Amino acid sequence: MELLLQRVFDGMFNSAIYASLAIALVFIYRATGLLNFAQGELATFAAFIGFLMLGPHTPSLAGESIVGILPGLPWPIPLAIVGAIVVGMVTGAATERILIRPMQSRPVLSVVNVSIGLLISINALTTELWTTRPRLFPSPFPSGNDDFIGIGGARLRFETLGVWATLLVVMALLGLLLRKTRTGLAFRAITSNRDSARLVGIDVGRTLMLGWAVAAGLGALAATLVADAVLLEPNMMIRLLIYSFAAATIGGLDSPLGAVVGALIVGMTQTLVPGYVPFIPTELSLLPPMVAMFLVLLVRPTGLFGERRVERV
Repeated sequence: MELLLQRVFDGMFNSAIYASLAIALVFIYRATGLLNFAQGELATFAAFIGFLMLGPHTPSLAGESIVGILPGLPWPIPLAIVGAIVVGMVTGAATERILIRPMQSRPVLSVVNVSIGLLISINALTTELWTTRPRLFPSPFPSGNDDFIGIGGARLRFETLGVWATLLVVMALLGLLLRKTRTGLAFRAITSNRDSARLVGIDVGRTLMLGWAVAAGLGALAATLVADAVLLEPNMMIRLLIYSFAAATIGGLDSPLGAVVGALIVGMTQTLVPGYVPFIPTELSLLPPMVAMFLVLLVRPTGLFGERRVERV
């Protein structure tokens, strides 16, 4: 029982990691009707900027230090995370204005290709600037060996509780933004019919740019929250992106709540199935989430919480 409970707690932490990025993927789809395959790389770049804000004494795994390049260093961890979010939002807005907006009259596949090219380019730039050496980005929550709650002999880490608390706050704020504000109404109108939204006076370009900015900021928050667990390096989010896409697809690409539920399904199946199914080793931990995604989409193609679209003929 103790081992099962510990695996559940570990699955909760993995789920929090996937949910943090899945929410960003869902938001940009909800706001613009597009999927950004470079979401993880934009987040990683912003997290590295946040790492620089921590100052010249931030250690790497090799025990080396970086040279501070920003004024007023070192910054407190929460302030560095806020700085990373701001950088992410600016980068996301610039991406929409420079790369995505000129492609708005092109087929959707063209935008997908642009985002894939952006993924490769930002990954190469990040590697060139910071190399592939992993860094330790400190968690804003207690994360030491003694920072946990003992339940039934298992350890529930404060870091897990902190990340989940942050996710719940983010979900509440997104819900208010999407359902209770004019901006949220504009997002929904653009996703439904961009031409009609333009005809009723919605500034489509500015609204889309804001959507990309908010999604990139959410991605930056996700990267800074999980960097302590997975280590900060250029390929950090590529691995997580696969699981996060699976989580968003299972829950429904237009539902923040679905992203969290999908992340729980992905994280739990990834953690529990290899531990109790002999013919699925840890190396195949990706298989159970993919099977879960296949089964959900077989029964409900829009995902568990996705809204079915009604199109006029």
